[in-house]
Amino acid sequence: MSSDGQFPIRGNCDPANPEEAFLWMLVGLPGLKGAPLLLPVQHLRAVSRRLWDCGARPVEEPIIKYRPPRAGDPHWLLSPGTWADIDEPDPEDVFDVRRFVAELPLRQRQQFAAALGLTGTVPEEPPPAPMLPVTYPVTTEASASNDAPPPFDPTRRSVKTVLAYLRTAEPDERERVLAIETHLGKARPAILSRYQRA
Repeated sequence: MSSDGQFPIRGNCDPANPEEAFLWMLVGLPGLKGAPLLLPVQHLRAVSRRLWDCGARPVEEPIIKYRPPRAGDPHWLLSPGTWADIDEPDPEDVFDVRRFVAELPLRQRQQFAAALGLTGTVPEEPPPAPMLPVTYPVTTEASASNDAPPPFDPTRRSVKTVLAYLRTAEPDERERVLAIETHLGKARPAILSRYQRA
């Protein structure tokens, strides 16, 4: 790390300090996979010192810049980051939830939905088409329970039923149901086209 304990980047390395002058240049080396640093920082500081002692000095402005791993990359300790042209604008570091969920294996999407309290929203396997709405008989246990009814699940309802529900739903509930339909359901155009997000 730089002298203040941060990950070594050009902005936090002192160009007049022999142990830091080249430290930021040794991050994300070409061909490096699996980590941003080839060696521990103490060793890289020694390499920077050796370059300095051999007469190397940072005299020209760099023509490339280091980009640390982004939100969608693997864990920052396991991704080396990238180097880009100094004039190339940095991409927005926006985490795309839709892409993230779509790329998850089925079992992990089911676990994700369960963690959000949306059990049963990701089917075990693609349902046969067309599918009738699923109804369940009311049992004496259910009628005697003080538990709140389960939240509306669009993945188990017909387009007509979902549209009717959305017409009377509160804005927060409408947003929740549309998120399930978009990310964990079938993303049916007949529903989503009527509720385009601004």
